[in-house]
Amino acid sequence: MVKMQKRTRCKGVVAVEAAFVFPLLLLLTLGVIEYGWLFLKMQEITNAARHGARQAIRPDAIGAVVETEVAEVMVDAGMPDHTITFSTDDLPSVPVGEAVTVTVMVEAEKIAIIKSPFLPLPAELQASVTMAKEGF
Repeated sequence: MVKMQKRTRCKGVVAVEAAFVFPLLLLLTLGVIEYGWLFLKMQEITNAARHGARQAIRPDAIGAVVETEVAEVMVDAGMPDHTITFSTDDLPSVPVGEAVTVTVMVEAEKIAIIKSPFLPLPAELQASVTMAKEGF
């Protein structure tokens, strides 16, 4: 009979310990999923900025065409709400060899999966790529 009481007490302790541990494990798991998703999206934003910079350094580059190219990459990545900026307003007038920077920014809240108040998120995800202008 004494053994039975010990087992009953142990079962109660295990239930209490599980009540403390499971929420922490759940939060940890959801955090890993959320941050993994944000890292994936950050990589896609970087690829879009790199694609835009490759288009912007061409001798015949026009800002509207570069924005369209970047927008296509971003829409394919599932991020239609984004901001694109260039280091200069007039891409064709940039001298050969000068730096051209393309920056793509997305608000993190718009692409987060879980949006938990317990997980700190950055305000925005942003990537900038700088390349030298090409020419003949």
